[in-house]
Amino acid sequence: MISRQLKRLFSTALWRRLAQGGRQRSLVSRLLGLLMLGAVVVYLIVNVGLWWTSTRLIDDNLEKQASRWLAELDELGTPLYVSRAHKHLTTIDYRIKNFPEIAFIRYYDAKGEKVLGEFGESSRVNVAPLTPEQLERLARLDSNSEKNYLLERVTGEETYLRFIYPIRVKSIRSDGLLSFNLESNHPEQVRVIGYIDLSLDPGYYKDQLVRSMASGSLVIAVLLILAMFMGRQLILAALKPLTDLQEPLARLARGEIDVKVERAKDREIAAIGDALNVTISALKQRDETLRRIAEHDVLTGLVNRGLFMRDLEKEIEQAARDGAESAVFFIDLDQFKYINDTLGHAAGDKLLVQVATLLKSRSRENDVVSRFGGDEFTILARNVSRLAAVEMAKSFNHIMRDVRLVETGKTFSVNCSIGVAMIDSNRFTAEEVLSHADMACYSAKLHGRNRYQMYEPGDESKKQMVSDIGWFELIKTTIAQNRFKLFYQPIIDVVSPSKEGYEVLLRMPGEGSEFIPPAAFLPVATRFGLMVEVDRWVIVHALKSLGGFRKTGRDITFSINLSGQTLEDPSILTLIKENLERYEVPASSVIFEITEQSAVSHMEKAQHLIQGIVALGCRFALDDFGTGFSSFSYLKDLPVAFIKIDGAFIKNMAKNAVDETMVASMIQIARSLGKLTVAEYVQDDKTIAMLRASGVDYLQGFHVGMPSERLPSVLRAVPDKKKSAS
Repeated sequence: MISRQLKRLFSTALWRRLAQGGRQRSLVSRLLGLLMLGAVVVYLIVNVGLWWTSTRLIDDNLEKQASRWLAELDELGTPLYVSRAHKHLTTIDYRIKNFPEIAFIRYYDAKGEKVLGEFGESSRVNVAPLTPEQLERLARLDSNSEKNYLLERVTGEETYLRFIYPIRVKSIRSDGLLSFNLESNHPEQVRVIGYIDLSLDPGYYKDQLVRSMASGSLVIAVLLILAMFMGRQLILAALKPLTDLQEPLARLARGEIDVKVERAKDREIAAIGDALNVTISALKQRDETLRRIAEHDVLTGLVNRGLFMRDLEKEIEQAARDGAESAVFFIDLDQFKYINDTLGHAAGDKLLVQVATLLKSRSRENDVVSRFGGDEFTILARNVSRLAAVEMAKSFNHIMRDVRLVETGKTFSVNCSIGVAMIDSNRFTAEEVLSHADMACYSAKLHGRNRYQMYEPGDESKKQMVSDIGWFELIKTTIAQNRFKLFYQPIIDVVSPSKEGYEVLLRMPGEGSEFIPPAAFLPVATRFGLMVEVDRWVIVHALKSLGGFRKTGRDITFSINLSGQTLEDPSILTLIKENLERYEVPASSVIFEITEQSAVSHMEKAQHLIQGIVALGCRFALDDFGTGFSSFSYLKDLPVAFIKIDGAFIKNMAKNAVDETMVASMIQIARSLGKLTVAEYVQDDKTIAMLRASGVDYLQGFHVGMPSERLPSVLRAVPDKKKSAS
């Protein structure tokens, strides 16, 4: 049972992945993949960041170098504007030849049109002369600012930083010949005499940067690979306790609960392992609890029928191998039903527990004591001889005579009938051995109860059991083949005889055209637990028949009998409701009859079922009223509409004044409780007259109408008082 629960548990996607292991993507692989992805991302970010930062630094550095170069070139280029002597400018070529970042240097005149001097590898640089727009922007530059040059980025096959710097000269304004005055406030004159065009090539540094980054990236890549390898080992080591859980989880998925999960050192994984161990322990406890529930009787704690039969089979196999003898005792309480009916189920349960405790205490440790069902107990006594089995049976009878149940101030004693069957080398099945013990118990009851009986082949109890089994098979076959027949006996309304009402009776087909009466087969059906199936068959076919009659225009009421076993079947309510709707039968046209004995024996469940059926609109009749000791005390608790007075009082009331008085009393009590009365077993007109005088509401009996497979076309009229008197 636990394996089925575990399979449902591991049907979810999460547990399937854990249980299937290698067929699913590994968590370790995922973590390693994430680690690799992180390393690649870091690698790219580092390289991109280095490239971007380095190029910015190169540009900034070149701009700073350009500022120094422009100041120096301003001085070195003065001869171009003073003497026009190019031979004095060889120093410039000499100075720049060791600086590969300088692409070219040009000196322009004041108008920026004419190139006065050109230095560097200008032949490979295709840069246009100064434009009017550039000259206009240069004119707006502040000579006193730190950045007093024009910076442009020239892109093409190669990229250059072009610095254009205006060469300015300052002079003091003259105020006349030989009249120069140092204290004069006339401002200096600043004029542009030319321009320096300096182009720097950042490619040289960037090439160096690329080579440096290539070697650096290689080193970083090697370090990342080493880090990934170490990270993989660390991840594998860290996740090993988690991966070790796959095997116990797979075993759990297969339904195995004999699993132990070792506790990991890591807190998080240890918590998972602890949770699994707790779950496994809970499953084991639940499995043990469910197994005990499945193998033991809830009320008494004894082993149940299923476990007893398995132990019996093993014992028979052991006896066949070893030649040893054992015994099976079938014990049935004699007065249990009386106590159950008198004191109720709670008292009956108390008695069963008391008997179970007593039998268990008087059995040996290796014996198996079972509550076989109801008030029946079985005992498997291992390794006992026939003589020892007889002594044990006597002992059980003796101790049962001492059992006393005290309830409501009264003391009840209970005896038992015991059947004993031996297990020896003669190979019988477990069912056969148990059947032998049951037959012996049945024989003990037939011989007066409160005794034991050893099973002897060919005794009368066996014949009776064989006969009952034959009836059992016949009943089952008749139900399966729908061979039962329904008979209808009229129930006459004293006030309105034209109203049609019938009690539905059951018959079993016999040989030829004969029918078997219910008294022949219903007791067997009751003993073998078939009454629910019989009642279900009657309910379905009776409602179908009633629906057909009512569709012809006849206002008919059917009374249908329910057994005590059916009162304990909650599905009967659904069956009735479904068939009322299927055959379009008004619920008010259906009356269900239960005997007083059945109602009292199943009081709690009878009330629940009756109330449910009454809620549908059906009515109830209490049959065989007056036969029980508690008729009137229970009458007020049952929601019945009709009381059917037992025929034992009716058939002799014309000759017996006591019966007449009792019938009249029952009718008066029923009337005071608002219930209608039905007199059964009406045999003559004189009885009818007496019943009418007593105020009975309905009549039923052979004198009123015989049971028949067909409904009569006209109901028999009820004799009036004058006719009866005559």
